[in-house]
Amino acid sequence: MRRAQNAAQGEPTQHPYGQNSDSQYLAEENEHLTTQLKDKVKTLKSVSIEIRNEVRGQNTMLGEMDDEFFRSGNLLERSMKRLGLISRGSQHCHLPILFAFCFVVFLLLWVALKFR
Repeated sequence: MRRAQNAAQGEPTQHPYGQNSDSQYLAEENEHLTTQLKDKVKTLKSVSIEIRNEVRGQNTMLGEMDDEFFRSGNLLERSMKRLGLISRGSQHCHLPILFAFCFVVFLLLWVALKFR
C-alpha cells in the first residue's frame, strides 16, 4: 500500500534488498509472502483438525449422556407409575397420617420449649 502511495506521488521507491530491479523485488516479496501464507495455512489446518477432533469427542460424550438419561428415564418412569398406583390405593389414609405427623412435630416442639 505504501508503494502505491509513493508511486502515485512520484517518489522513488527504496528497496530493502539493495539495487534490484522492481520486478525482481516484487518476485522476492511475493515468494516471502507466499511462504508466510503457506505457514499460516498449515497452522490453520492443524487448528481446524484439533477443533474437529474436540467436537467429535464432545459429541460422543453427549451421545453417552443421552443414552444414560434415556435409561434412567425409563427407571424413573416405572418408579413414578408404581408410586401412582400406591397412592391411588391408599388415598383415605393421607389425612390421618398428616394429622399424626403434625401432632408429633408440635409435641416435640412443645417439649423442647417447655424443658429448655
